[in-house]
Amino acid sequence: MTAAIALLAALVGAAGISTGTVLQQRAGQEIDEPGSTRELLARVLRRRRWWAGQAVIAVGFGSYAYALHVGPVALVQPVLVTGLVFGTIASAALAGRRLDRRLLRASVVCVLGLAAFLAIAHPQAPAVMPTPAVTPLVVVGVVAGLVGVLGLRGVGWSEPVRAALLALATGGFYGLTATLFATALAASNLVDAVVSWPFAAALVTSLCGWTFSQRALHLGRLNAPVNAVIGTTDPAVAVTLGVLVLGEWVRTTPLALVGQVVAAAVVVAGTVVITRQSAALLDTARTDTGDRAPAWG
Repeated sequence: MTAAIALLAALVGAAGISTGTVLQQRAGQEIDEPGSTRELLARVLRRRRWWAGQAVIAVGFGSYAYALHVGPVALVQPVLVTGLVFGTIASAALAGRRLDRRLLRASVVCVLGLAAFLAIAHPQAPAVMPTPAVTPLVVVGVVAGLVGVLGLRGVGWSEPVRAALLALATGGFYGLTATLFATALAASNLVDAVVSWPFAAALVTSLCGWTFSQRALHLGRLNAPVNAVIGTTDPAVAVTLGVLVLGEWVRTTPLALVGQVVAAAVVVAGTVVITRQSAALLDTARTDTGDRAPAWG
């Protein structure tokens, strides 16, 4: 029963976070290319659409935090992959366009692949929370930070490359943040959770991820490619840290591992189709309207 509640809360969180992100990306795309990340953030903070997106994200994040409180990270975080599906639907709705059949089929494939992965992995939380292992957390934080800096400082690099690097950094920081929040929320009460070092560290890593995501979304021009990278990196990092840091359990028999790899490949395949089809539709919309960034995300 607890797992079902955590799953439902995670789905609500994924829907809220992805839809709010689409709103924020549209706000960022309405701004001319800024001279710096600081200038970009200053401009988007003055837009109502950005604040509307932030409100939706806040609701989604509240549901997501509850999911982390009642369920293991290895269960909750992979569900956020559905954010790509929700984000694609939201982008089409805001643009006044219908999803074509290929996008719908790819979305179904993603959901079925995710369901298979969770059923095979069957992630479970430990009976007693162990002392968190700090080394994996530090390694992920350092690597994500370096990748993000490369994306920010990649002078002369193409926008897709920089957006991909920033999205990778975002996914790494978000997966790290999920693990830190789960560690903090394991405290006996809310006060102890808020004053714990994992909670403070999670605030820092979430801010890093948020900053990189704003730049990635602005460079990406379309939410599907950026969210595809974030949506696959985030759960991969979180599941790995859940096992290494929090002592969570997933099936590791040879047959189960093969099944998990196949299911993950199905999710990635669906993600790739969504990304490519969305890009193709974007190109068509640009040709029809002549706009730099039509209302696709």
